[in-house]
Amino acid sequence: MTTTLPDHLVASPGAVLEEWLDERRMSQRELADRTSKSDKFISQLINGKASLTADTAHDLELVTGVSADTWLRMEGSYRAMLRRHEAIEAAGASDSPVEASLLKFLRDAGLVTAPARAKGEQLVQVFGLLGVSSADGLDRLTRRHAAAFRVSASFTPNPVATEVMIALAQRQGALIAREAFAPDAVHATLPALRALTRKEPADGAREARALLASAGVALVFLPNVPKAHCNGVTLWGPDGPIVAITDRGRREDIFWFTLFHELSHVLDGQRDAIFLEGPRGAQQPEAERRADEFATELLVPREHEHLLAQIESFDDLVVVARELGIGAGVVIGQLHHRGLKLPSWGQRLLAKVVVAGA
Repeated sequence: MTTTLPDHLVASPGAVLEEWLDERRMSQRELADRTSKSDKFISQLINGKASLTADTAHDLELVTGVSADTWLRMEGSYRAMLRRHEAIEAAGASDSPVEASLLKFLRDAGLVTAPARAKGEQLVQVFGLLGVSSADGLDRLTRRHAAAFRVSASFTPNPVATEVMIALAQRQGALIAREAFAPDAVHATLPALRALTRKEPADGAREARALLASAGVALVFLPNVPKAHCNGVTLWGPDGPIVAITDRGRREDIFWFTLFHELSHVLDGQRDAIFLEGPRGAQQPEAERRADEFATELLVPREHEHLLAQIESFDDLVVVARELGIGAGVVIGQLHHRGLKLPSWGQRLLAKVVVAGA
């Protein structure tokens, strides 16, 4: 955690030095003589126009009795404050790379706390969240990540919104205690994860997170980030894979299908890729097509697909869901996904899922 003094508590070393001189009734010229510096340099140092170097800090320690480390810390804090002000001013004077709806989301989530009218300060806080130092740094990051993205053909997310999703996933993933990643252990959790579809969605989601943590996968739940158009994201962090699922759509069938889709990417082991799942296009990238097939086959294997065709009523739905060992909401989703029922069929039976912060 980084702790920064409030600006009103940051004193320039020059101001402190001037106060020291006043208390001792010592002139700047005498200090210049004692430190073997020029009168001009001492004047500039006191006025903040000259930087305080390690050599100067050493000399001041001998003259004032205040340690060189203390002088250098004061100088560092003062220069950092000036740089913050410069960054805020520059951000405020330029076009914002962050759309208003995304900025509102970040403010509502408490991730941006600067006043609404403090445009520059808000942008600098966004830069800090995303781990960049400027709008140019953000542009470079989005271009770097663009080469790693694997997305469906119709999926064109806002690049900054995508970076927010990635940052939130990384932040939450780092907080989850988990075992070392083991693909075999992930495979072993799949039957239990499938059975969790029968539970209340929030309960099933929490149990899924614990199961996957035991296999080395961090499962995190995110709110729907405006303009990201994303149901899920899979990426690799220092401690292993992170699977993030958003509450976009808020339907149990979408939640579980997305989870198994993302686990396919985890098991593929492409550690340099970032997989984003959103609206599907007619032409799917191969990795996305495989992930869809993985999730579909896991939920309703081919040998049981004929059971779906037998569903004519909601009573049939309950019977088939029980026989398959999965939740009725997931069965409805599979009926839609496989084109066996219109998208409106069974909609009222689908539970809403709020996974953010679960």
